[in-house]
Amino acid sequence: MIRIVIAEDQELLRGTLTSILNLEEDMEVVGQIKDGQEALALVHQLKPDLFIMDIEMLERDGPLEAVKTVGCHLLVLTTFPKKGYLERAQQFDAGGYLLKDSPSEELTSSIRSIVEGKRVYSPMLTEEDEESQESGSFHIPHPPGPVKNYFTMIMDKMKSPAG
Repeated sequence: MIRIVIAEDQELLRGTLTSILNLEEDMEVVGQIKDGQEALALVHQLKPDLFIMDIEMLERDGPLEAVKTVGCHLLVLTTFPKKGYLERAQQFDAGGYLLKDSPSEELTSSIRSIVEGKRVYSPMLTEEDEESQESGSFHIPHPPGPVKNYFTMIMDKMKSPAG
C-alpha cells in the first residue's frame, strides 16, 4: 500500500485528490493539510511513502527537510507551467512534477513510478527545458487497461460553462 500525504491550500482540489487516490487499490491518503509548514510535521508523524505538494506552497513555505529525513518521495503539482519552477522542483529533489489538470491515470501511474524511485516530469512542463530531457527525466507512463479517470472528468466539468 502506498501511503500518501497531500498538502494543498485549495480545499476542493485537496478533497478531490484524496477521493481519487483512495479509489486505487494500492494507495491510501493517510493525511491531508492546507498549510505547508504544518504538512512537514504531519509527514514526520505519519511517515508516508509520498508527499504531494503544490509548487506555490513549496515556494512559500520553504525547505522540506522533514520529507527527506523520513525517506518520503516528493511529487510537486502546479496549475500552469511557470519559468523556473521545474528547476525549483528539482532543487527540492522532487521525484515528480505534474500539472494539476493531468488525467488521473497519469497521476496514479506517476505515483507508482515515483515510489519505485523513478523521476517523472510532465512533458508539458519540460518542453521548454532541454536540460530536463538530458537529466534522465522521462515522459509519464500510461498503465495498460481501464483506469479510473474521475479526476479528469471532474476537471473537465469544472471547465465547462454552467447552465
